[in-house]
Amino acid sequence: MNGEIPPGGKLLFDALRSKYDIGISPLREALNRLDSEGWVVREERKGFRAAPISEAELRQIVESRIMIEGAAIAAGIERRDVEAEEKIVLAYHRLSKERRLVDGRRSTLWEKLHKDFHIALVDAAGLAPVTAFCSQLFDRAERYRILCASTYPERNEREEHAEILNAFVAGDAARTTDLLAAHYQVTVDRILENGFDQGRR
Repeated sequence: MNGEIPPGGKLLFDALRSKYDIGISPLREALNRLDSEGWVVREERKGFRAAPISEAELRQIVESRIMIEGAAIAAGIERRDVEAEEKIVLAYHRLSKERRLVDGRRSTLWEKLHKDFHIALVDAAGLAPVTAFCSQLFDRAERYRILCASTYPERNEREEHAEILNAFVAGDAARTTDLLAAHYQVTVDRILENGFDQGRR
C-alpha cells in the first residue's frame, strides 16, 4: 500500500520469510489472501507480484466507492442515529486539527484520521459488512494517492470535509454524495495529471 514494493514488483519468498520471520505455509496463505483482495497477483509457476496500477482500476475503485458509500450514507441519514452522527463530528474535528503534509512529508496521523472520517460516514448505516468493504476500497484508493499524489499541490481538504460533514448533518444524502464524489474526483484528476506515470514506474 505504501509503495515499499512497487507496482509489479516481484515478491520473493526467501526475502519475505526472512523479513517477517515466518514459515512458508503462513506466507503462502497470506499471499493468497492478498491475491483475493487485489493487492498482489499470482503468476502461474512464477509466484507473486505486487498488483500493477492502472487508470482503469483507479476509476473503477472510485466509482465503486461513490456508489456504495452513497447508499450507506443515505441509509445512515435515514437511520438518524445520534451516536453515529456524533462520531462523524468528532472524526472531522480530529482530522481538521492535523495537516496532510508536515515539512513536506506525508503525515501518517493525518492519513489515519482521514480514513476514520470517511469510514465514520458509512458506518452510520450500522451495517458492519458494508463498513468493512468500504474500508478495503478506501485502502485500495489510498495506494494510488500514496504512490502517485505526493507531488500534487496543497488543496483545501479541510473545507471539502467540512462541506461533506455539514451536508450529512443537515440530512441531505444527495448533496453529501455529490460532495463526496467531487472530493474523490479532485484526487483522481490530480493523480492522473501530476503523478500517475511516476507511480506506475
